[in-house]
Amino acid sequence: MHCHKCAGLVVLMAAVSTVAVGAVQPDNNEKLQSYLAAAKQAAARKDFSGAAESYRKAVEASPQTAELWTNLGLMYHETSNFPEAIKSFTEAARLKPSLYVPQLFLGIDNLELKQIEAAIPFLQRAGKLNPNDPQAAITLGRAYAIAGNGNAASDAYWRAVNLAPQNGNAWLGLGMAYLQQVDTDARVMTSTYKDSNYDKLRASELFADQGKLVQAAHAYKAALSQPSPAPCSHAGYGIVLLRQTAIAEAKTEFDREATSYPGCPLTRLGDAALPLVEGDTANALSKLIALWNADSGFLRENLPMLRDGITREQSQKLLDLAKEGQTGNKVPAGFVDSIQAALDPDVTASAIPTESETGASDAEGAASLSTYLEAEKLNVSGQFRKCSDSLRPRLSAMTERSLALLAQCAFYAGDYRTAAQAARRLSASATTRPVGLYWESKADQKIAVAALVRAGEIDADSPRMHILLGDTYRQRRKWGEAETEYRKALALEPESRSGRLGLAIALFQDGNNEEALTSDNELLRKDPDDPQANLLAAEIMVVRHEFADAETYLNRCSKIEPESMPRIHALLGEVYANTNRIPEALAEFKLGATGDENGSLHYQMARLYQKAGNTKAATEAFQDSKRLRAQWDASAVDAVQQSATDISRK
Repeated sequence: MHCHKCAGLVVLMAAVSTVAVGAVQPDNNEKLQSYLAAAKQAAARKDFSGAAESYRKAVEASPQTAELWTNLGLMYHETSNFPEAIKSFTEAARLKPSLYVPQLFLGIDNLELKQIEAAIPFLQRAGKLNPNDPQAAITLGRAYAIAGNGNAASDAYWRAVNLAPQNGNAWLGLGMAYLQQVDTDARVMTSTYKDSNYDKLRASELFADQGKLVQAAHAYKAALSQPSPAPCSHAGYGIVLLRQTAIAEAKTEFDREATSYPGCPLTRLGDAALPLVEGDTANALSKLIALWNADSGFLRENLPMLRDGITREQSQKLLDLAKEGQTGNKVPAGFVDSIQAALDPDVTASAIPTESETGASDAEGAASLSTYLEAEKLNVSGQFRKCSDSLRPRLSAMTERSLALLAQCAFYAGDYRTAAQAARRLSASATTRPVGLYWESKADQKIAVAALVRAGEIDADSPRMHILLGDTYRQRRKWGEAETEYRKALALEPESRSGRLGLAIALFQDGNNEEALTSDNELLRKDPDDPQANLLAAEIMVVRHEFADAETYLNRCSKIEPESMPRIHALLGEVYANTNRIPEALAEFKLGATGDENGSLHYQMARLYQKAGNTKAATEAFQDSKRLRAQWDASAVDAVQQSATDISRK
């Protein structure tokens, strides 16, 4: 990350020269001015090393001028001499603590040296000194993301997008920060709260979000078999059944939800969709209009989850009937366009998130019982926006019950920022942490998707943006979308290694091994020792049972990043096992055991122990395999952000 480039440097140096004239004895002025002139000329032609040398002489002539130390630091920064830059900026900050640039670049350069904890306080001070510059907020967000604090990162990026709504990097950082927090919450839920009904409901929803309806149905059944299922579990299962065209079973689940939890919004949605799939288009239209009149945002944001359960013919009949009703003012303005977009399978963008007016003064106090009861009535009647609006001003001083209601109302109104804030407060309490993590995960994912879409719209022709979007889609197992983004990046930048590797990985994960290998071989022709390209080639060779070639590729992966080593060991284990080298295979499998998420590696170990006659070890490995597989099935964690931290560092 470089500074404000040459134009900004020239302006800054002009200001310094004026300050410096009065800071030294008259007989030194001429010499000092010659140093400054030489520095400006060198910087203008991008000779930053030469400029640094001139500034070094200038600070010797006027060592008490903070601006000179600042410019010396900027020149060192431009030459990537970050340790010397930090020394110069530190001296500038000592001489004049109110200067913005030294504080900002002390943060930036400490970040470059991966000194995260040192960088954050400087960036915080920079943001206070100049609250109108989005650069401090963007860099602070990046620092928090690297530190693993997704919530703090998202807060910083929110400030950045509010300051610079057209800054694609700010929106990208916001989206990645929220994905990072989604991943963090998922890990906590599937470990600390793996027995929570909210964890089971979220696992079911993730399968449904991915379009894996069979797995979703299985997960919902497991969730509903528990005592006191989480609210909306029956309705969520009903939505999945409706998408599977199991109409009678879906209706049963909606009825059960209406009895057990009358406030579930999905019951209202399912009740409106049922007549549509049953052919009663007029009844469906009437119910959908009622939902729209109660809260248009709810229908606009949540109807898309039924896209694959409603045929194009059914959608068209609904739209035709709605258009007829427009002439007699029986259909509200905006209804037809919104319904058409919601049911269009090619429309994937969520609403662009905006900063909510949240928080309250101490004088407002906590929401009263009457306020809560009124909000609950609005929730049950489907007026989620009004429910959220009535509670939101008191968010900073709410009871847990009110926070849970606000999180639900705000989420279903499409105000995901407020939902996330309420959920974060719920997560801070041990008694309500499971429900807080549940709503935080849902709201954060919505914001992340919308922010990434917005980033893509701003930097539509940026290869880097297409690659990052491709990475995001790939981690969400949306292979087709990932391939599209990588191809867009390569069309703009054919020599992009990241784009080529990403495309090859997405093709492989989508089962297109031949094209994946073709793409991967292009990388290997340019660099035969590319560790990631060799790893992918080895993966493909193992799938094709060409174990000798796989071993050759794996032997070229010695320089791969440490986090990929468990996979290297697992693949070597497969190679050795299939070439009758059992002791070597077991040794490799043991080294790769830390990467066994679904129990498959332990299962292979068990089979090898059986083959070697070690019954005890085989039994233990089978047990470990069964345990890991059960955890994998129960969690159903969508790997939305396995590499979010790594991506946010780029």
